[in-house]
Amino acid sequence: MGEMERRAGLARATVAGSMAGGPTLRGRVMSGGTESLESLLALVADGDMQAFGSLYAIVAGRLLAIALRILRDQPAAEDAAQEAFLRIWRNAHRYEPARGAPLAWMGVIARNAALDLVQSRRPAEMLEAADTFDLAVQAVEPPDARLGQCLKRLPPDQAKAIVTMYNEGLSHSELAQRLAIPLGTAKSWVRRGTQSLKECMAC
Repeated sequence: MGEMERRAGLARATVAGSMAGGPTLRGRVMSGGTESLESLLALVADGDMQAFGSLYAIVAGRLLAIALRILRDQPAAEDAAQEAFLRIWRNAHRYEPARGAPLAWMGVIARNAALDLVQSRRPAEMLEAADTFDLAVQAVEPPDARLGQCLKRLPPDQAKAIVTMYNEGLSHSELAQRLAIPLGTAKSWVRRGTQSLKECMAC
């Protein structure tokens, strides 16, 4: 079975699962609270397709919104969201509650899926910023509280540049336009901010 067939099969099963979840399961999880999402991810890690359907019903809109904010294209965002759910299905066993909230973890996966599409479209520019994206991946909803604390220690301009660059999937030139600053300034803010974050995280 090829990748497209696997995706189609999983998509059909996801929709079926979201509709088939009985009142007991749906009554417990549809609130979308942290505890509910943690429970669903634990079930998904065990291969529970019904739980996966319920998880999809709760967070699909949020993950699509994340992808759309980065890609600014509905079909591409839908592709990225589908890829994100495939990654969640395959990696649910890797989720660790101690590392942060489940929605933040899934949000990171959605952002990475969207950025992978951006990277395939503009490889040279995105590879240049890859280290920044890897480090700032949790900046908006940080599962790692330490990273969030380190981000707050940055000068506001540097913090804004890093978060904006990651959150909107921008290249350095696009970041400069977005913030209305010279290209050299944008690169400097990102470079210095990234270095400061690395030093802070290493302490």
